[in-house]
Amino acid sequence: MLILCLGSEYFHGAFASQGHKVLAPPHADGFPLAHFFDRLTDRPDLLVYTDHLGRHAWPEGLEELDIPKIYYAVDTPINFWWQKHFGSLFDICYADQKPFAARFQEEGLDGRWLPVAVNTAAYQSTSDDPGEKVYDFGFVGVLSDQVRGKRSQLIQSLSSRFSLKTLGDRGPGWAGPEESAALYRQSRLILNENLFPGVTTRMFEALACGAALFTEKAGGDLGEIFQPGEDFAWFEPQELFTAADYWLADESRLAKMAARARAKVLSAHDISHRAEKVLRDAAELNRNRNRKGQGDRDRLGRTLFLTALRWPEENGRQRLGRAEEVLSRAEKRGELSPEGRFMLGHIARLKGEGDKARLRLQEALEEGYLRAGLSLGVLSLAQGRTAEAGEWFGRHTGLGEAFPALEDGHLSVEALKALGDRQMELGEAVIPGFNLLPHDPALWRAFEFYLAAHRGRPDHLEVGRALSGLLLNVGAPAEAREVAGAVLEHHPGDETLSQIYSRAAVDSYISLN
Repeated sequence: MLILCLGSEYFHGAFASQGHKVLAPPHADGFPLAHFFDRLTDRPDLLVYTDHLGRHAWPEGLEELDIPKIYYAVDTPINFWWQKHFGSLFDICYADQKPFAARFQEEGLDGRWLPVAVNTAAYQSTSDDPGEKVYDFGFVGVLSDQVRGKRSQLIQSLSSRFSLKTLGDRGPGWAGPEESAALYRQSRLILNENLFPGVTTRMFEALACGAALFTEKAGGDLGEIFQPGEDFAWFEPQELFTAADYWLADESRLAKMAARARAKVLSAHDISHRAEKVLRDAAELNRNRNRKGQGDRDRLGRTLFLTALRWPEENGRQRLGRAEEVLSRAEKRGELSPEGRFMLGHIARLKGEGDKARLRLQEALEEGYLRAGLSLGVLSLAQGRTAEAGEWFGRHTGLGEAFPALEDGHLSVEALKALGDRQMELGEAVIPGFNLLPHDPALWRAFEFYLAAHRGRPDHLEVGRALSGLLLNVGAPAEAREVAGAVLEHHPGDETLSQIYSRAAVDSYISLN
């Protein structure tokens, strides 16, 4: 089989080792697929696009390409908000976390679960000597109080009682397989802290080395692959030290658990096993393919728009231009969605085309895209039409004339709170890992409205409750504690804030330090 691989290099070696020819052209954003295909002697049998964690390049003409196409969506808990659009261009959408395979299916796509895996050979020792255990705990990954507050507190807690060695950072500090494997083998337990529930690459790396895994207890897919207490150890914040003492007390128990898990990884969770799954499914596609591409341009345009916002340093301006072009083509073909029309309206706003933006947004609102009403209010406010803005905000929130007054042409703290409450009602609490505050308020979720209100009035009780409660519920306890603590200084007797503060202190391991 001739396989065209785009995105990351994830499957290249595994496909090639199984006897397939891999085409992996260097490609940047806008890579012209039609021109590339014109220069090929043999037409590829399959296209596999795998998300690249550090670089995002959307090829031009993907929506026009009529060969079987497979997408592997990575880090779905923090990327699904745009992946659900990109995935519509493909016959199969694999998700690295099981719940998001179901989410792809809810979008009408062929969503399937394909857990992450590792090249297990890269983590094997060249020596039969298992080596000496030097540390109680080892950890490989990024450490940052600003980005991963809970992780920092967890490591600080364990370091106060046990020997713990950390390794790795972003960019040049990233630890490769050889360096990571050395630490894994030197550690009695390998620590894993969850950004989201599920199976991560770090888990497979450690287990492939024959190390024992010590991970936070959470839902997700881990329990479907490994058995807690037999293949790995897990812990809850309030029982961290008790669990650590229990597992470290018996070296033979740890060795038995690690050996059992390593055998499972080597037999079923190498990257070659994932490649075999992809190729089996691709063979079925080639026999039974019946994909309709209607709406592809609209979904590609939405992908371009959202990822231009998310990664503006990656040709963001040019990507917005491509989004406008692709969405306009979808409109001419009668395939433009209400959300796509909203995006065209927002792009018109960015270009200073106020009247065109207003028309687009009104059409999107009439078609049922509610965020367009918020955007019309923001547009009116920017144009100095304060009374009109208040009317739009009143309609959007359902408060009507009771919508809080605007202050000197700006959103007051009470207005920000009301808009945040409305986004919560609409199920738009936050985009994980992405703070939209620097962007236009028309794009904000509840988190940004509450955060802006909190910064405007750090002593505001209702805002403090809303923001800290939201942060706690989305798995950011260190940040929730910080907000709750700041507001409690002004309202020391508030029961709701006190409960949030106490729970956040436990969940973020701060109560142990």
